[in-house]
Amino acid sequence: MTRTGIRNGTTIALFALLGLVPVVTSAPYVIFVLNTVAINIILVLALNHILGFAGQVFLGTIAFFAVASYTYGLLYAKLGWGFWASLPFTILVTGLLSLLMGIPTLRVRGAYLALMSMGFIIVVGDVLKNWMSFTGGVWGIPGIPRPVLGGFVLVENLHMFYLCWAFAFGLAWLTLLIEDSRFGRAFKAVRDDQLAVEMVGVSSTYLKVLAFVLCGVYTGIAGALFASFNVFISPEIFTFNYNAIFLCMLIVGGLSSVPGSVLGAILLTAAIEVLRPLKEKYLTVFALLIILIMLFEPGGLVVFIENAVQRLFRRWGRPRGTAPMGGNARG
Repeated sequence: MTRTGIRNGTTIALFALLGLVPVVTSAPYVIFVLNTVAINIILVLALNHILGFAGQVFLGTIAFFAVASYTYGLLYAKLGWGFWASLPFTILVTGLLSLLMGIPTLRVRGAYLALMSMGFIIVVGDVLKNWMSFTGGVWGIPGIPRPVLGGFVLVENLHMFYLCWAFAFGLAWLTLLIEDSRFGRAFKAVRDDQLAVEMVGVSSTYLKVLAFVLCGVYTGIAGALFASFNVFISPEIFTFNYNAIFLCMLIVGGLSSVPGSVLGAILLTAAIEVLRPLKEKYLTVFALLIILIMLFEPGGLVVFIENAVQRLFRRWGRPRGTAPMGGNARG
């Protein structure tokens, strides 16, 4: 079986398992966690476009997420635009912001880009806290209505889960299509050797900006879903710690891998919830868990799964009684 087939099959299998969890249990807490997982998947996919595909060490995705959540919350809660009117405008705002942010960051790379993105998070956080008349300051925006689909209000968290799940699956599949397209190959070429890409006449500047815009679009959708699900947002939510968590999800799952992004979001979100009873010590245990995973499989958990599936298919594909290539058949 080809790696592309394994990749696509793994992605579908992960989403199928995620969608079947409510069939097994509909406990309110479990459904709440599932909603968080679906939104985190979209955030990790957004970061994967910049860091995984294009290789740009931009760590300010949480700032795009904050702007998206506040844009949606203000449009829906304050102006009453509704879900389907607020969502496209939210995507437009975050897309434009990512474009404006992406252009000046082309002048820096590596650690300098990471430092600049951290500054971006601080600036956005200060604006949200201090612009009282617009953002509500530290009090945030309460009372954000749930989406209305065809006259049906998604009051139950289970209803919200399937909406978030549908968006997450659709965006994951779109990412797979992008990865297999000429844009995906060009992204990875820029990541691996920018000078070689420019020597053959491909604009690395255009590709980097496109990666930023894709990240902005994905975080726009994630921010709208997050505000809809939580019905309340405040500046304290959008911190660098949150950004670091879904960065860990991307790396633990598998950098530049779509099923890795999905797997990392599922496992680490679940791990956080399982460890939460440890209170202030849960972050320490969480960090140790990540270190152990990285020591065990530096390429991410998805590499382990892909290798296991390939070994399984090779074993099934061999005629009975034959030995692997390079081995000796036993009598």
